[in-house]
Amino acid sequence: MGKQTTVASMIAIVALSAGCAPTPQPASNRTVAAIELPLLAASDRADLLDILRREASAGGLHVDDGSQQWIEFRKSAPKDEPPFAKSVLTKTIYVGVWRGTNDDDPEVFVDDGGHQGRPWLTFLQGEHPDLATKFRTRILTDIGRRWPDARVVPVMPNGALPLSDDLTWTGTAYVVKADRARNYAHPDNATP
Repeated sequence: MGKQTTVASMIAIVALSAGCAPTPQPASNRTVAAIELPLLAASDRADLLDILRREASAGGLHVDDGSQQWIEFRKSAPKDEPPFAKSVLTKTIYVGVWRGTNDDDPEVFVDDGGHQGRPWLTFLQGEHPDLATKFRTRILTDIGRRWPDARVVPVMPNGALPLSDDLTWTGTAYVVKADRARNYAHPDNATP
């Protein structure tokens, strides 16, 4: 599949997992886990991509790095874009990990929109949940060794990930700010 189609597919899936879907989505697109990594240097980014590519290759998946395409796409953003949109849509890393050859079975997305330099790895259930779980376990083991300070991002009851501005770090875990928690409380509440 072409890079433009892959980037478009990634945009759609990430929007769905972030709770922006107007209709119910397939179970395979359900977010099951997320983790935040501190990418402080180019070597951190390279290490992350190496881990993803190595584990993807071993597990029958492939990695599409759409980061540069996203950066080029964003150059055409309107100058009067609202600050929130600019923050969420500005990304320094934008990567997808897919099972199969047609980019129709995503398992992981990496994106730092709204939290630049601290990308979130979002793990989806996938069309083959057992295989996706094995892959996720291997990735999280490798990440735990490389980034012991990685932070778990909570998946909300409605299946969405909270906005980074809605989270507070307690020193041991992220929690949703009390005044924002109601936005994520009910599975039918798909728009935070």
